[in-house]
Amino acid sequence: MKNRFKYKNILIIGMGKSGESSLELLSKFKAFCYCYDDNKEKLKTFENLHDCNLVFDLDEEIIKIMDFVILSPGISIFSEVVKLAKLYGVEVISELELGTCLTKGRIIGITGTNGKTTTCSLIHHILKKSNKPSVLCGNVGDPITQNIMPYKCNYVVEMSSFQLESLNHLKPDIAVITNITPNHLDRHLTFENYIEAKCNILKNISKHSNIILNYDDNVLRKLDLRHVECNITWVSIKEEIEGYFVKNSKVYFKQNNKTKYICNISDVKLVGEHNVLNVLIAVAVCKALKIKNSKIEEAVNSFLPLKHRLQFVKNVNGIDFVNDSKSTSPDSTITAIKSYSKKPTILILGGSDKDTNFDYLANKIVQSKSIKKVVICGQTAKKIISSLKKYKFENFVDIKDFEDAIYYCYKNACYGDTVLLSPACASFDKFTCFEERGERFIEVVKNL
Repeated sequence: MKNRFKYKNILIIGMGKSGESSLELLSKFKAFCYCYDDNKEKLKTFENLHDCNLVFDLDEEIIKIMDFVILSPGISIFSEVVKLAKLYGVEVISELELGTCLTKGRIIGITGTNGKTTTCSLIHHILKKSNKPSVLCGNVGDPITQNIMPYKCNYVVEMSSFQLESLNHLKPDIAVITNITPNHLDRHLTFENYIEAKCNILKNISKHSNIILNYDDNVLRKLDLRHVECNITWVSIKEEIEGYFVKNSKVYFKQNNKTKYICNISDVKLVGEHNVLNVLIAVAVCKALKIKNSKIEEAVNSFLPLKHRLQFVKNVNGIDFVNDSKSTSPDSTITAIKSYSKKPTILILGGSDKDTNFDYLANKIVQSKSIKKVVICGQTAKKIISSLKKYKFENFVDIKDFEDAIYYCYKNACYGDTVLLSPACASFDKFTCFEERGERFIEVVKNL
């Protein structure tokens, strides 16, 4: 672990959770820190709390004296300050990369459009159950800069596209991409940019590392990996491939036409086919870490579902209420619909816009035999309605208020129905995060 930051001038942009933890860490490593945030009142709160210089206006004079610029996840690489920093030859890195520069031990990096958090949490759970030191951090839990341990351990790091887009030197020991479908196009502008950001996790991979990829994902299967010298392992829940696959709730590994049994996952408590994939990826990671099969099986089958991810909340008079607030893209909502394909379902959609196209989701809703009604609320209501009408789905209702939408579902559901909150949108039109939206759903349902 080399300290590249001692006595260096470092500008931290964005003083939220990631920015503050970056400041605390860099102060310990004797860097000269400068802090900027668009929210001037928030910035002033750091005046007496930390040994740092507050920057209220970003200009050339400030940028020119910097050695590094640290970006919090909310700051885009397309912003003017990043362009200015690059013009003056200032190295721009993310809070994520800052943390990985200063760790001891293995970096297990997991990215992808869907499944990241569940997969990370499951890997962490298996490692803990196997008595292996493990830290769960990154886009899940606390920032990695807040979790630098003085000893060697396994860092299980959820890496978002926002964190990966400014990556320069990161070399994960194990790099995982779960899947890639269009998302966050309001930030990345094009799907190609989004793919590039996700694949940055492979950018500096060493020949001693491991890459684990989802064979069932069309984008991943088309990646040009000819330059990669390290071991690449594929996983599939659809085919018996060379790599890890599932058959009759059992995990197998095939190599050179020889198949080995790994573990039984028949008692897994996670709902849906997509979670079988998450389990399979976690198994592949833990086998790369040489965890025993028996330990993996025991841990996988004891792992409990995470909140806001197809979370069963309550049965009210024969109606199941399911909280899938974490579904912030059409693709994840389609996965949720598939998971509840055997029961009549009222689907709650809508939220804040990420420049998302809802046509594919609308087509899947039309094809679904389980969706009996769609209740729409939020900023994206007009776009969703337009897509539903395009595919001639008319059984929807537009309700402005989130709580009123839940009450409407309860009044119009029948015994045996499922009310599924799976918005296909972010939550920022009415809530600070998807967790707050999910908690509000739980609160309303429990008081029905």
